[in-house]
Amino acid sequence: FKDVLAWLETLKPPKYPFPIDQQLAATGASVFAEHCSKCHGTYGDDPFYPNKIVSLGIVKTDPWYATYAVSAPIVEWYNESWFSQSEPKSWFEPMAGYVAPPLDGIWATAPYLHNGSVPTLEDLLDSSKRPEFWSRDEEAKAYDPEKVGWKYSEEKRKAGKWTYDTNLPAYSNKGHYFGDKLSDQERKSLIEYLKTL
Repeated sequence: FKDVLAWLETLKPPKYPFPIDQQLAATGASVFAEHCSKCHGTYGDDPFYPNKIVSLGIVKTDPWYATYAVSAPIVEWYNESWFSQSEPKSWFEPMAGYVAPPLDGIWATAPYLHNGSVPTLEDLLDSSKRPEFWSRDEEAKAYDPEKVGWKYSEEKRKAGKWTYDTNLPAYSNKGHYFGDKLSDQERKSLIEYLKTL
């Protein structure tokens, strides 16, 4: 496990391939430090990742995966596997919440939330923009550099098996309302900063 961990620590996220407004990103870094770093960590010369589990009552995202993990047989399997037997030892301790992930390369990890229910960072940070039904644009490399994430088509209802339906169990796009408290300008600068990670 120590060799796997050492290899993982050598990996670097890909650089954002489009222009970044560095002045706006610098403003966004301050917004991130004030509103996001407590859960998602710090970046730059002295990075720190807290590996924090945020309870379902706080994050308010779809609880299905978290509640399933608490009772799933994978817990026992994992804790008896080589993950928990090798140094540095790792174990699975399920809790009713989700780990706030590190955000290195977040621009390249759409769709967002733990279940992939939100297609762009703009939609993630402003819950009023999240589509109820959506499908990814057919062009395989359809990327939206403005909203940062997948280009998508919003549907009025489920229009086939490739339509993401946020009403299904485990597919909800609710929760993570932290960005709703920000002004439009703060959100814009935060998204610009996230492009730099």
